[in-house]
Amino acid sequence: MLYPLLIDSLALGVQHSFEPDHLAAVSVLSDEKDRSQVRKVIWRSSQWALGHAFTLIVFACLILLLKSQLSENVSAYAEWVVGPLMIALGANAILRRNTPAKPLAGRSFGVGMIHGLAGTGAACTAALTLAAEDTATAVWVIVFQSAAILLAMTLYGCFLAVSFRKWTHMPSLNGIRIGLGLFSILVGLVTLFESFSSL
Repeated sequence: MLYPLLIDSLALGVQHSFEPDHLAAVSVLSDEKDRSQVRKVIWRSSQWALGHAFTLIVFACLILLLKSQLSENVSAYAEWVVGPLMIALGANAILRRNTPAKPLAGRSFGVGMIHGLAGTGAACTAALTLAAEDTATAVWVIVFQSAAILLAMTLYGCFLAVSFRKWTHMPSLNGIRIGLGLFSILVGLVTLFESFSSL
């Protein structure tokens, strides 16, 4: 039972990482740094993934302690936060244009934490944790899922870093930034619409 669960946790971790709201958030956050500094873009992507993984780990620990399936309620509340957050990130990316963003410590980590409980993340974590035969297996499931998210988002950050570095001096960069901002706003609106529909 152990190996199938670990494989499932890895697969779900990677799949969950590439949900639209996650890609939009990481793209916009990465764009707000100096694109000529590849390490900074990768670091911000990794921070988002660490914040996301941290929330899922805490949630999974609560599931283990309480033996309760609270994932649906928690996820629903988180969606109400993620929607406006995505809209704000997108609007900031569009309005900022060529003005350098002021550094804010832990911003990517905080956004990642909020995303950790939104969408399918909490539900998948709860299901895999409850499916584990014992605490040790559950811990490994959580570790594997978190590692998959961290790896996937770091690789995505590498892709963004290389792309932004290539386009740094091109006139089309503003168009790319605006496109990322609009994508983030669209995802936020869809998230809010789905939240209202579930009432």
